[in-house]
Amino acid sequence: MAYCRKCGAQLKEDDVFCFMCGQPIDKVANAEAESVLGNEVPVTESARPVMSKEESIALAEKLRDEYSAIERLQREINDNQTALKKPVVLSGKRYSMFRFFWPFFIYAYIALYVIYLVGIFISAGINEVDGIIASLFISIAAAVGLLIFGGIYASRKRDRLNEQLGEEEYMIRKRQRDLETHTAEIMNKLSIKKKGVSEYQNLVPIRFRKKHYMERVLILIQTDRAAGFYEAIDMLD
Repeated sequence: MAYCRKCGAQLKEDDVFCFMCGQPIDKVANAEAESVLGNEVPVTESARPVMSKEESIALAEKLRDEYSAIERLQREINDNQTALKKPVVLSGKRYSMFRFFWPFFIYAYIALYVIYLVGIFISAGINEVDGIIASLFISIAAAVGLLIFGGIYASRKRDRLNEQLGEEEYMIRKRQRDLETHTAEIMNKLSIKKKGVSEYQNLVPIRFRKKHYMERVLILIQTDRAAGFYEAIDMLD
């Protein structure tokens, strides 16, 4: 398997130009590399593509950004998977109508006796018997009216609160499903990213495929402590 002399990208046998940087392929110069770049082993001096300082910096920056993206995606996946392992807690509770209706029994009882007593007091000295009967009917009507109103009020409040509880549980389930979908999308992105840098796996030992190692490589090249990318990789040992 040949590699681009400019950027180090892995090439196909029938490639005429590098698909990464457009560099014309020198098959003669790459022939020696084919015997050693097929497996994940350190690349020998003679098999390494010749790169200028600028090309070495460009490759190190590219790998730094790619490894950084891979590490970020992996952290996000780990965080999401940790969140997905936590059990989904749904209250399951529902409100009953009686919870909001029972105070109206007290209101009806109070109204019954207050109106009855007030009617008796007003009718005193006029027509006491008729006043008592009228007060009794009025007080009963008021108590029944309060109970009817209370039933309607309690029913509507129960339905409203239970609907809110249902919406909250739906949102909890939806967030869980969205997190699962998002995690699957991130895993797909991670797979694509890893595939994108796999062509460099024979150029960078597995233990150095990290953002901070590529930053060290950049510093070594930029400060002329290393003549190029491969010398900088060797200096990491």
